[in-house]
This record gives sequence, C-alpha cells and structure tokens, in this order.
Amino acid sequence: MLHHEPTYVITNATVYTQGTLQPHTTISVEQGIITTVGKHETAPMKKLKHFDANGGIVGPGLVDMHLHGAGGFGAIKGAMQENLEGLAMFLLKKGITSFQLALVSDLDLLAEIGKALENSPFLSSHLLGVYLEGPFIAAEKRGGILSSNIKSYDKEYLQKILTIQAGGKPLVTTMTIAPEVHGSEELADILEEHHIVVAYGHSNCTIDELRPRARNHITHLYNAMSPIDHKRPGLAAMPFVRPFSHTTYELVCDGVHVHPALLDLTIRNFGTERLCIISDAMILAGLGACEGTYVGKKIYSNGKACYYSDNDMLR
Repeated sequence: MLHHEPTYVITNATVYTQGTLQPHTTISVEQGIITTVGKHETAPMKKLKHFDANGGIVGPGLVDMHLHGAGGFGAIKGAMQENLEGLAMFLLKKGITSFQLALVSDLDLLAEIGKALENSPFLSSHLLGVYLEGPFIAAEKRGGILSSNIKSYDKEYLQKILTIQAGGKPLVTTMTIAPEVHGSEELADILEEHHIVVAYGHSNCTIDELRPRARNHITHLYNAMSPIDHKRPGLAAMPFVRPFSHTTYELVCDGVHVHPALLDLTIRNFGTERLCIISDAMILAGLGACEGTYVGKKIYSNGKACYYSDNDMLR
C-alpha cells in the first residue's frame, strides 16, 4: 500500500506486538502519527479514509543504510532528481521508507545529489544522506570499486567533500575508510567532528592495526576485507574481539555475498543487536536477469546478484 494521506485508518491488519503476531487489528493514524492500535473501530474512525490490509503484516518502514540503486534508478548525472525520486518511490513500494545512497567518490555526483535534495521535499523525506565508499581505502581490497576512485588520504580533498551540503550539514553521512591508510586517525577524527559515521572496510589491515573508538562500524562484514586468519586476523575478526565488542556491522544476507553458513554463525554468536542488514543493491536490482551500466562499466544481473560483465566480479 502506497499513499500520502496524513489521516486514515488501516483495518484487518496483522501487527507484531507484545511478542506475538496479532491478526484482525485496526490502526488509526492522525496527521502521520499512529494514535491507536486495537481490535475495535471507534465512531470517529468510521468517518476517516480506510485501507484494508487484507490480513497482511503492517509494521514500521524499513531502512536500507547501504544501497547504490534499484529498479533501474540510481545516481545518474544530468538526470539526478528524477532518478533519485524514482528510486525512492520504487523502494517505498518494497516497504523501504528511508535509505542512504551508496556511492564511490565523485565530487560532481555529490554536488548534483545535494541540489536534488534541496529541490525535492519528497526526496529529502526519504534519502537520509550519502554513504561514501572511499576514496581513502586499500587498493588491494577495492572489490568492485574502480582504481580511479581510490586516493591516499588528502585533507584538502576531504574538505571538498565536507563542503558539499544539504540542509546545512554535510551530504555524506557515512564514509568507508581503511584504517591502515596513512592519516586514518586524523581522518576519522574529522569525520566524527562533522557527525559522519566512520565505517571500516575495503581494508587489508590486521587486527593489531585497529584501535577502539567510542563508535566502531564495519562496511559489509566479510566482503572486501582481510579475513579471519588464525595467524594474521584481519578486519573481519574485529567484531569478535573483546575490545571491539560494541562494533556495529553490516551484512549482505542474500546468500551470495556471504555463505549462508557464515551468516548463521555470525548471527547465532552476535544476535541482532549490532546487526545492520543491508542490500548493497545496484541499479539492476528488482529487474530480474538483465544488463546495464555502472560507473561507465557494463554490468549484468542473473536475478540474484550483479556482476561486472568483463570479469564476472560480484558487484
């Protein structure tokens, strides 16, 4: 169900409350705020617009904190606002009401996204900010990021990123950095001063190169990072180690990016308190088997995941 009514009633809904699923529930909303959840409809409710959930589950909107695009929509230069509005609408139909748009570092793209947000109240109510993967990452763990989008730490370049704003604050809300990059501690401090989430990822570091911060976060755990090795434990070991037991981490749970057995092992050991399930979706997501382009390169989808056409690398 997709609509923009501020006041309405949802009937015949199934809701999760008090630890159980409750069918045949009525939900009233006034000016966008849920006011009652119960089994009976009051007299004032009868005057409001009604939507029948037909027994479907009604819950909070989902948040995808890391996706590049979906439904044929993404960050397209020259047509940014219409594409991002299309992406937001596509995600709404899937139950995703808020998202961070993941990008590789491109100042021109960032500037266009900032303008689109300023010009579109609809978009600004759904797009939370930009999740920038790089540019200060390890080349040997770049994954699907092109070499041209990787840089050594450069404070002047960082300042250019920070000056691109929306709503009076930096457009970038999360940035992936490799902790072994020279200057990473200064980089992390500056990002945190600007209330930007520091995410470790695309890194070949060892556990010994890490130090706890008040907040630690990991970009797509296990993917594009040094693995759990018994002699040289890498970044993937971080959330398992006591000094980093507060670390939040992302997982792509499609069974392709990470083997289902490792997903099971991780969630059984950690629970879900620190888990951020992400899609890391691409522009072709939701379209079935098809072809397209991303950062100027041909990609294809087999209906389960996206790959670069020239080397079959998972993207």
